[in-house]
Amino acid sequence: MTHSNELRARFAAGTGITALITATAAILSPQAAAREVAPGLNCSDDYTCSNNTDDTYRVTWQMNCTTGMGQQATSWVGPHRTEVLRPSCPTDWKPGFGHDFTEWITGHPRSIEYLGAQVDNDPASQPTPAGSVG
Repeated sequence: MTHSNELRARFAAGTGITALITATAAILSPQAAAREVAPGLNCSDDYTCSNNTDDTYRVTWQMNCTTGMGQQATSWVGPHRTEVLRPSCPTDWKPGFGHDFTEWITGHPRSIEYLGAQVDNDPASQPTPAGSVG
């Protein structure tokens, strides 16, 4: 085998291995799995809910955080809309951590759990947008 043929063979083998690794990673990577929380309302692990109905839904959800603490919240998803939920995690006091052995640890979202959803077409129960007069 000549030197150029050997290089072509190595290049082909390397390209094949790279393609195989890329395909495997795409298949095994976690997908934002949507689940139906209520009829016509699908919510995903990527903190979004899509409403395909003519009603407004009030969604109750629990954020699980890296600190081990959770934060429960309620969001409204209007008719034929997709809403991005705003995860927020509390900080936690961790004595024994940090350079001076005391530190507040910032919490980060780890996962979300959808606790339920109800039709809520009453505008008075929905939060007033920031900056508007109620």
